[in-house]
Amino acid sequence: MKRFNIAIIGLGGQGIITMGTVLKNAALNSDSQDVSGSERRGGAQREGYVETFVKYIFYENESEPNDSKRNMHSPMIEAGGANVLISLEPIETLRGARYLNENSIVIFNERPYIPVSVRMGQASYPDISFIVAELKKITKNIFFYDLDKISTDNFNSLTQRNIIALGILFAKTDIPISPKTIENILLEGKSADNNLKAFNLGLSF
Repeated sequence: MKRFNIAIIGLGGQGIITMGTVLKNAALNSDSQDVSGSERRGGAQREGYVETFVKYIFYENESEPNDSKRNMHSPMIEAGGANVLISLEPIETLRGARYLNENSIVIFNERPYIPVSVRMGQASYPDISFIVAELKKITKNIFFYDLDKISTDNFNSLTQRNIIALGILFAKTDIPISPKTIENILLEGKSADNNLKAFNLGLSF
């Protein structure tokens, strides 16, 4: 069996939970896949820290789904256990660095949300170059984009930045899920046309 773990982090209101839900739903109707995960929603309504984990198991033969001992796993991702880290806020990417290993892939939004302490001059916000340098101490597989600008330029809204990030996930990693499966899920939800366009835009990166 193959495992594939995704950690998604950001701030409340950025669609972090939605991203996790879409990815989990992609495995729910398959006999050859299993999925688990967890969510931390504490700051979801007040621009605080939010994270969600998606943990896939892909079975390679018919006997593996029935092997309960091998299949038991925590819904949490342990330190160093993420295949991919997606972050929609730059400095929060550093918070998620504990989930990385040398083979992990990082995809993050380079547009910062400036906290009150920085706006009041009580603290400073690190440069993107500093954040990238810190991440490179763990892994060299780093991709970053101004997802806010990409979403605004294409949809006149920030709403699609999380779906664009999902498309980039499929463009930059070997996640063993068909993009078509994600497209079908997006077509069933709200703003289906824009979300489908956003996903395919991310796929083009």
